[in-house]
Formats: sequence, structure tokens, C-alpha cells
Amino acid sequence: MNSKIPFPSATINQSMLLKSIAEHVQDGAQQPLVIISCLTYNHEPYIKEAIESFLLQKTSFPVKIVIFEDCSTDKTAAILHEYQSQYPNLFEVFYMQQNTYGQPNRRMLKKPFDEARSRAKYTAHCEGDDYWTDTLKLQKQVDFLETNSQYSLCVSGFQSLHMDTKATQSIIKAIKSNEPPYNGFSFTLEDTQQQWLTKNLTAVYRNNKEFASLFQHYHYSRDIHTFYHILKTGKGFYFTEAMGVYRIHEGGVNSMKPKYINNIVAYNAYKELYLVNKDEWTRAMYFVHTISLFRFNLYHSYPNHSWRKTISLYIEAAKAARTIKDYRILISSFLPRFKQVTK
Repeated sequence: MNSKIPFPSATINQSMLLKSIAEHVQDGAQQPLVIISCLTYNHEPYIKEAIESFLLQKTSFPVKIVIFEDCSTDKTAAILHEYQSQYPNLFEVFYMQQNTYGQPNRRMLKKPFDEARSRAKYTAHCEGDDYWTDTLKLQKQVDFLETNSQYSLCVSGFQSLHMDTKATQSIIKAIKSNEPPYNGFSFTLEDTQQQWLTKNLTAVYRNNKEFASLFQHYHYSRDIHTFYHILKTGKGFYFTEAMGVYRIHEGGVNSMKPKYINNIVAYNAYKELYLVNKDEWTRAMYFVHTISLFRFNLYHSYPNHSWRKTISLYIEAAKAARTIKDYRILISSFLPRFKQVTK
């Protein structure tokens, strides 16, 4: 437990003096301290709620909203045009002429967007089908990062909302005792081996000029790549309160994809991270996700599945194994009751 973390007073004591992010622009604020980064595709039923949750943020600093509209086939782009017309100095929207998801040149097509969202000291993420529920979310997280220079990232709990069943679940992680005076805990990159703490829609992080060059090495770049490099530059802090809602629906990038697709995506991402960085964290995560995909392949069939690929995965995992625990997992992975170790 760390009782020496300074407590920023703005959020609690000066909340009545905070302005909406639109008011900052109206008052002539130029350089944003935070950029809200939003990727959206076919989010017509959801994008308004996402944007309204941005506009409801109360802050002591200017904010800009930068959106990547990935050639939606519904009215998402039209909705964004309306907001952009109403708040021309608050929104910067990149409208794609073709959908870039899965395209080999996606990184090049996204480059102007990536450059735009890194022009502030901090970046906050929220996809177009999610939204924030705490109007002081940005203020709380930025206050923390401004006060504690050894931290590079703030995240929080969230609620999941299944759009088919309308079922909700509060998801708030815990790994340590809360640290006074905050309602939360510190964590490091190593802590994320045990469970996934960095949900995209809750994240605010310090921008780093080196990120752009680092990401040129990756083909399967995903959120994990971003958070891996962020947590190599400093600690993370997890606020144990729900600050947003994560929607689960058929149009989601990951939320309702077949399990074999998510397993393959995770395997590719962690393998790439390991091959580029070759450190213990990436090795351990590559091993875990390789053996998890192997285990899945043992008992499931799907397009392009083959026993040759399955055996190859086991050989890969064996080569990546280093610890006694790894070798135990290798042996037990053939057993019916083997428990997968995944994030």
C-alpha cells in the first residue's frame, strides 16, 4: 500500500468551476491537453450516445475529439457531419473512402488520424459503440497523471451491456488493496500477466513521441501493443469505479466474434510482440496464447483448421517454454480438464 501518492484537489474541491469541453472551445482555448480518440464503423445506433458522453465531460482544461470514420455503410458518417457542423473547432473527423479493417495498407491510411490524436499531452480512448458515464472521468484521470509523473496510464472499471439481452455487469478488477487517498490501485506491466486491466474505453495515457516509430514494426497492431509500450514507460493506476459502458453486440470488433477468431487474433498479436521485443513479458504471454490456441484446436473444428497447424502450435509453445510452470502446462494441455490460462 502506498500512502505517498499526492492527491489532486481540482476534481473534488473545484468541480463547480469546471467547464464542458465545448465551453473551452467557445472561450477561445486553442491547444488541447487531451485528445479523445474514437474509431467508429456502422455505429449508427450508438455513436450519438458516445459523442454526447464526450460533450458532457467537465474539465479544467481544453479537449479535442478526433474520430476515424471507417467508411460506414449506415448513417454514422452523416451523424458525425452534424456534430462537426455544430462544433467545427471541437471535432476533427477522418472519413475513409474505403473500409480499412484488415487491409494491408491500413496503417498508412490511418497515419493522419494517428498523428492527429497524438498532438496533445494525453490521449483518451473510446470506440463509437461505447460511452462514458462519469462526467468527471477525464478530470479525475488527468489530475492523477498531472500530479504523479511516474505514472503513464490511468484506467478504470466499467459496465458491460449485452445489447441482445440487455443484461449488464459491473466489471471492476482488483489485485491489491486500494491506495489512499485514491479509490484504486497501482499496477505494472507484469501485473497484466494475471488478468487484463486496461480496457480501451477507460484509458487515458501520456503520449510518447517514440510510439509512431515503434508501431512501424507491427503488422497485427492492437490495443495490447499500445498498452504494452505505455506500461514500459511508467506505472498504471486503476480507479476501482465504473466510468463507462462497453457494449456487446454483433457489430462489435471483438465482443461477439467466434471464439476461434479471437484466439487466432490474440495468438498473432502476442507472437508478433515477442518476435519484435524478445523480453520476458512478451515471451510469457506468447507462450500462454500459443498453448491456448493449441488447446482450442484439439477440441474444435473451424475454417482452415488442420492437425498440422495444431501440432506446429504445440512445438512453438514448447520452444517458448522456460519455467517449471510452463512445462507443467505443456504436459497438462492434453488432459480434458486442463484449465486454459488466458487474459
